[in-house]
Amino acid sequence: MIRIESPGRVNLIGEHTDYTLGYVMPIAINLYTILEGEKSQDVILYSEYFKEERSFNLNQLNKENTWTDYVKGIYWVLKEEGYTVGGMRGKISGNLPIGAGLSSSASFELAILSFLNKAYSLNLSRLDMALLAKKAENEFVGVPCGILDQFAIAFGKKDHAIFLDTENLNYEYVPFPKDVSVVVFYTGVKRELASSAYAERRRTVEEALRILGKKSSKEVEEEELSKLPSPHARYLGYIVRENRRVLEVRDALKSGDIIKVGKILTEAHWDIAKNYEVSCEELDFFVKKAEELKAYGARLTGAGFGGSAIAIVDKEKAHEFGEHILREYKKKFPWEARYFVVEPSEGVK
Repeated sequence: MIRIESPGRVNLIGEHTDYTLGYVMPIAINLYTILEGEKSQDVILYSEYFKEERSFNLNQLNKENTWTDYVKGIYWVLKEEGYTVGGMRGKISGNLPIGAGLSSSASFELAILSFLNKAYSLNLSRLDMALLAKKAENEFVGVPCGILDQFAIAFGKKDHAIFLDTENLNYEYVPFPKDVSVVVFYTGVKRELASSAYAERRRTVEEALRILGKKSSKEVEEEELSKLPSPHARYLGYIVRENRRVLEVRDALKSGDIIKVGKILTEAHWDIAKNYEVSCEELDFFVKKAEELKAYGARLTGAGFGGSAIAIVDKEKAHEFGEHILREYKKKFPWEARYFVVEPSEGVK
C-alpha cells in the first residue's frame, strides 16, 4: 500500500503574474489530498468527497467532465512523454477543501503523479512532476493555468515561502516567521466566473506584452504603459506593480519585518480589486474586517471572483480572529463560509 500526502497551496503575493512570466511567492499548506492505493490492471478510485467510485481502463483516456479527468490527464501526459505506467486501485480523501481557491486540482494531480512515480519507479524529479501536472491541466483538462500551483505543491518547505521566477523557474526558500499564522478565509462564493474572466484577463495582458514587444512582465517599466490602450494598460500596470511587491515581500521576510509584509499584502489587495477587477464584495469585506481587527495584512489569494482570502495574524490570536470574522460575515452574507489556520508545509510526499 502506498500513501501519498499532497498539500494545498496559498499564494502569499504575486497574483496573476505567473502567466506573464513574473514573480510569485506561494507556500504549500498543511491541508492535504490523501491518496492510498496499490497497483492494479485498470484505474479504480473511490472519492470520499464525491462518495463515489469511478473506473476506466488505460485505453479510454477520453474526457468525461468529472473529477476523473484529472487522473486521465496525468495518464495522458505520461503517455505523451513516453512513460509506461499501469493502473491503480485506491481511495482519495483528505481535508483540503475543493473549490476554495487552495488549488485542490493541482494537489490531486500531484498526488496521482507522485503515486505513479513511486509505484512504477518513473524516477521523476519534483520539477518533472510540476511540469507534467501543469501540462495535463493545460492541454487535457483545458485550464490555461501558469506553473504556480503545481510548483508550490511539488516544492513546498516547512516554515518557508517559495520565491519563484516563473520565467526561468529559479527559486529560493524564504524563512516565514514561526510566531504568525496565515488565516485562510473561504468566502463560500463558488468561482463560477473565474475561468472565463481569467482567460480574458490572460488574453489581454499577453496582447499588451506583444504590443510592447516584451516576453515577460518583469521587463516592463511603468512609464511604457502609456503606449497601451485600455484596459491593457490598467491590467498590465497592476502586474508590473505586483512583481515589484513580490521582491519587496521577499526582502521584508528576510529581514523579519512582518509589519511591512502585511502592509504590502493589503496594498496588493486593493490594487488587484480596483485595477485587475477580480475581487468581489465578500473578499473586500474580509480584507476590511481584517484591517479593523489589526491583522498585519490581508488580501485575496488565488484567481479571485470568490474563493479565498488570507490574513497574517499573530499565532495566538489566529482562531479568535477567524471566529470573529466568520460571525460578522454570516450576518451579512448567506454563503457557507469557513476559515482555516495554516502554516507553510512540506511539498507532496
